Amino acid sequence: MNFKRIQWIFLVAFLAFDIVVGCELLLQNRFTIANGSQNKQETVLKEMRADSISYGTLSKSQQNAYYISGSHSGDAGRLEQEMAKLHNQTARFSDSQLTSEFDSPVKINPDHPEWRLDKLVKRSRNVPLGSDYQYNAHLSDKSTVVYTQMVKHRPVLSGDGQLRFHVNNNQQVIGYTQTYLENAATLQQRSTTISQQHAIIWLYRHNQIPNNSQIRWTMLGYTKLLTTNNHNRAVYVPTWTVQIKTAGTYERLNVNAFNSTIMKSSPDTVNMDSIK
Repeated sequence: MNFKRIQWIFLVAFLAFDIVVGCELLLQNRFTIANGSQNKQETVLKEMRADSISYGTLSKSQQNAYYISGSHSGDAGRLEQEMAKLHNQTARFSDSQLTSEFDSPVKINPDHPEWRLDKLVKRSRNVPLGSDYQYNAHLSDKSTVVYTQMVKHRPVLSGDGQLRFHVNNNQQVIGYTQTYLENAATLQQRSTTISQQHAIIWLYRHNQIPNNSQIRWTMLGYTKLLTTNNHNRAVYVPTWTVQIKTAGTYERLNVNAFNSTIMKSSPDTVNMDSIK
């Protein structure tokens, strides 16, 4: 056999071996980093349990979402225009909110109010733009049944896009208030969010979750990040909203699902061009 040919065979074999070993080392390094991060998270979860914080199953999956812009449906907007189609109720529109009282109360099942209200919401003569809303059990209680407007398959958790039915002591809906986010548009390409587990751990590590408390639910939706100098238009960010129960009191916390910022303050007015 030609000696140079033998050299080439050994050289190719050595390079192939080198590449395989290099790939294995790279994968092992990534696994070690990921495993180390996971171990840290498991350690924090154990600390939470030691502090008597109950939280149930927390998802480690990251999701995808957008920055969203939209505006209140104000005077002469879609919500007020659709109000003309309503029947068997007395409605008025003021400050970007529709308020209506039914001529006859609507009986509901207090455990499953959506069984009756889902049908009512879908009829334009009962509720304007109702097909854009979905029942939200987490935000509802005995006196108020909440439907949240869905934007890019996620609920609007700010008050700017919600339908709130008012329930009397006889489990009857007597009317509702409604806001609507119109002209919703994405500002950037879809991005990856932090996981549900990451959001809870972040709150705990920043002393936002007291000892002897219960995390009742977490939900990913859109909340207002800031208002702009373009009339009533605002920017909304995907947010992990968390409800915590401590000694009979309830608190709701928000975590920016893109950068883990704990959202507390009211949004500031900024130039829209600065975030494009």
